[in-house]
Amino acid sequence: MRKIQLVFTLTILFWANNLFAQYISLVENKGEIGVMGGASFYRGDIASDILFYKPNLGAFYKKQLNDYVGVRLNYEYISIGANDLQSNSLYDLKRGLNFTRVSHDVSVMGEFYFLKFINGNKRYNFTPYVGFGVGAWESISGTTNIDTPKTQKTILFPLNLGFKYNITGSWNLFSEVTYRFTNSDKIDYFSDVNYHIPKGASNIYQASTSGGDQYFSAKIGLSYNLLTVYGIEQKKQPKKKWLFFGKKGYDRPDRSNKRPFFGFLKRK
Repeated sequence: MRKIQLVFTLTILFWANNLFAQYISLVENKGEIGVMGGASFYRGDIASDILFYKPNLGAFYKKQLNDYVGVRLNYEYISIGANDLQSNSLYDLKRGLNFTRVSHDVSVMGEFYFLKFINGNKRYNFTPYVGFGVGAWESISGTTNIDTPKTQKTILFPLNLGFKYNITGSWNLFSEVTYRFTNSDKIDYFSDVNYHIPKGASNIYQASTSGGDQYFSAKIGLSYNLLTVYGIEQKKQPKKKWLFFGKKGYDRPDRSNKRPFFGFLKRK
């Protein structure tokens, strides 16, 4: 009796698993679009012991290649800045440099899910993810009291880490942090090879010799998956009915087997 119960249970689980797999295969994730907002932080030569943050906005489009891998085009409107006068370092306080920058940030990243993610499925409704790629930074405007040559454009290398949760249907909430390594040391207008002499002072002040400038953004956002749903093949619609008499009407008669009027003239 127990053997029969075991076979019956395994059979039910087998068919349930097949039906679940068929349900998963009916939905294909073609891509994703999203908007996000948060704060951006700068790490460089000015007041290097403090994180200064400013608001930022962004949007992205992602082409999903399979269940785990996608290619993402990312844009962010970035604001960064720093001020030596707010530093806890006596050296930075005496140097007294400051700057602000507003810029465009565009990048292409590969994005990789750690878990299977399926919209509308409670079993696969969340996943952490990681991404990395290459991009470009371009300054729009800025202010500074530094009189050295400035950088307007540079290449950057973003590293992205995030978490996504499916709210309902195709809609998702996500949060992520994107760190950028840049190919320039003058995003803050002040490179390791420059020096600064404050007005009325004789001391020479240099940068922190930390290499290329870096910045990152932390944000939350809302995204929408572009899904293709494959369903059961639809049956052909029946022919329209003739409505000579009454509301119900009657079907068009089938004349496929009826002999033509001059059929008797045909040769056998």
